[in-house]
Parts: sequence; structure tokens; C-alpha cells
Amino acid sequence: MILFPRRCERCEGEIPVDRIEVLPDTTICTKCSQDIGGEYKMEIIPGSVGKASSMKKNYSVFSMKKTRKTIRPIKPQE
Repeated sequence: MILFPRRCERCEGEIPVDRIEVLPDTTICTKCSQDIGGEYKMEIIPGSVGKASSMKKNYSVFSMKKTRKTIRPIKPQE
């Protein structure tokens, strides 16, 4: 599969092909990803598997929620 560079949603710079190979759905370049702390917000949600009438909590099951951060374009310096 041939991959072509794309433009970063934040700075309009070029996203390197190596990054696109690893993260095919990426919309930001490596530098912008480092600046904003990644493209996604990860949230770990504990799931209680205790009995419904019990006061004891048993969090032995966890799920992960991955949501894309809002990317705001940065204005070029004049």
C-alpha cells in the first residue's frame, strides 16, 4: 500500500509518512501531538462486578474509552 503525506489539522505542516504508517487515522503531525499531549483522550472506567445488594465494591473489570481530542488550528506567526 502506498501512503502519501497529509497536512496536519493543527499547523498545516506535513505529517510524515512513517507516522501515517503507524497511525493511519492520524490528523496531526508528531510535533503537534507532543505539544498537545496526544491526539486522543484515554479514560479508564471501572466496572463493578459485585452483587447488586452488596455495599462492597469489586472493581476487577475495567474498560477503556478512547475519544479524539478537539484539534484547534494554530495561527501562523506573522
